[in-house]
Amino acid sequence: MRNIDRRAVLAGGTALGAGAFLPARAFADGGPMGAWTPLAHMPFPVQEIYPAPFRKSSDPGTSLKPKPLDLLVNAGGLTPDGAFNVTPKVTFYDPAYDAWGFATFLPEPRHHLALVNNNGFLYGVGGFARDRNGGWQMRANNWRLTELDGDWKEMAPLPHPQAESVTQSLNGFIHMAGGRAPAGSHNTEWADHIDTDEHWYYDPRDNRWRSLAPMLTPRNSAAGAVVNGVLYVIGGRTVSDGNLNAVEVYDPLSDRWEQARPMPKRQGGLAAAVLNGKIYVFGGEYFDPRPGGVFAESWEYDPDKDEWRAVAAMPHPRHGLGAVKLGEAIYVLGGAAKPSGEETSAALDKFEI
Repeated sequence: MRNIDRRAVLAGGTALGAGAFLPARAFADGGPMGAWTPLAHMPFPVQEIYPAPFRKSSDPGTSLKPKPLDLLVNAGGLTPDGAFNVTPKVTFYDPAYDAWGFATFLPEPRHHLALVNNNGFLYGVGGFARDRNGGWQMRANNWRLTELDGDWKEMAPLPHPQAESVTQSLNGFIHMAGGRAPAGSHNTEWADHIDTDEHWYYDPRDNRWRSLAPMLTPRNSAAGAVVNGVLYVIGGRTVSDGNLNAVEVYDPLSDRWEQARPMPKRQGGLAAAVLNGKIYVFGGEYFDPRPGGVFAESWEYDPDKDEWRAVAAMPHPRHGLGAVKLGEAIYVLGGAAKPSGEETSAALDKFEI
């Protein structure tokens, strides 16, 4: 990794990840429940994040093969301290060393910034700015990072501000579906926004966004995943109806959405990742009944069978967290242990099946 002094590895190492290993258990049907391993904490507590996988270097060498995605990257988020509790910091985790480091900071502080790896580049899309004018100033920015120690480049912005969406790479394009959008000319606080069903895709070849078929259900704070060439939108919530368990599937060949089997529970503010062709969903929060709480539940969805089952519960229940697949494991990070942003977490746990 180049210029390691700019993003020196922080306190970590294998010793920091040497917590008790939670062994795999089995259901009555013999299927594995999975296992959790605590790892080196993030450099600081942070929530409302959408991390993504990245690579150590883009040096092409003599091989035409794509570089492995062997790092986890997080950008921005809400923190317990700092100016207006929102950060521009970009951190990365290297599982080879169980250690964290810093990459080039964002051009501006953001929370709910959607990170997505597309064609080997890291993009940061949408999100909210927060200052004395308001805490939920939705943005349409689209930034691209080529190297961890490089500069973020301004790309074509979204057609209009949109955030808390499902943002995934599919067939070389970036898809952004649902979330929140400004209800009118005001765009400073949560009450200024509405749930949206809008669905956009970004084409890096001509640096443009275009519209696609809208989702069936407008919602925000859902989880997303791509399996077998289709996009899944899972759970989430609406302002009027609270948490949802709806699952919708988008086929890019027909530009069409269909419903899949709903989740066993209604969960919003959750995270998802794909491992061995199955989708794993973690955490989330609820507000009813009051005072609300966070979910410890983890779920596995089999796209071939259209079936859900429970897997090992999270050792650190939380919402506003991230989940990233690296190698043969899913890394679950950050979030908050109580609803509405209380008890922000720096936890990093590895989930394996």
